[in-house]
Amino acid sequence: MEKRPRILVVDDEPSVCKSCYRILTREGWDVDTVSSAPEAIENIRKHGYEVVITDMIMPKMSGMDLLKIVKKSTPEISVIMITGYATIKTAVLAMKLGAFDYIPKPFTPEELSSVTDRAIQRKRLYIEITKTEEAVEEIEFHRPGDRYYMADHGWAQIEKDGTVRVGMDWVFRKTIGDVVNIDLPYEEDEVEQGKVCVRITTPSMMRIHKFWSPVSGKVVEVNEEVNRDTALVEEDPYGKGWLFRVVPSNLEEELKNLLYVDKSQVLRGKPKETTYV
Repeated sequence: MEKRPRILVVDDEPSVCKSCYRILTREGWDVDTVSSAPEAIENIRKHGYEVVITDMIMPKMSGMDLLKIVKKSTPEISVIMITGYATIKTAVLAMKLGAFDYIPKPFTPEELSSVTDRAIQRKRLYIEITKTEEAVEEIEFHRPGDRYYMADHGWAQIEKDGTVRVGMDWVFRKTIGDVVNIDLPYEEDEVEQGKVCVRITTPSMMRIHKFWSPVSGKVVEVNEEVNRDTALVEEDPYGKGWLFRVVPSNLEEELKNLLYVDKSQVLRGKPKETTYV
């Protein structure tokens, strides 16, 4: 019998812990809750977790501090940040530092369940591809160089004309499963870094997964081909499966929140090193 995923919720507000516990246990997952980061660290030492869901702002030790400790000691654990509107930029930075994703308050049961489900799949994927060096090298999709990445979420590539092409990272695609529909923005729409720009529907419980834009700007082109053939985002996520193109509005500053993979560092189809810019 397959072991049930185990999740740790960390929040100093009892109502948030109670709500998360109720939502996640209904999904059939085992859930523990604690009210502080130090308690979380102790629990993580004692128990194995697939996912840690932590509030960004907490007394004594913040969710960001907890993230750094978890990613250093147990990098295979997927960490989800709970954030308020005012800390979206901090949440984007958290992804640069290793957070799997974040959930802006207030969130719905569906939003919490969707992100957590994807995080569980990310943990399983991590274990699978790190079993042997050969397994890592045989990953079907790898991250190309000369692009900026929002962790395991999306990528941005600066075009020769100064526009930015945006697409889905292969890890995001792998963790959502089959795709029924991709709801893209329209031309002339304004997108903002760290905000929802695309919604992807999957057949598993008809979940809707939110895709954050890695950069801000005005949409000037949309890849309608991915709506006609959603398989493109799996078969060629960094090529024909791109999502949309924008004229950026704050590119220099926003690139500081993303990870950069230098083309010269790519070896045998996988990044040799990821550079923080």
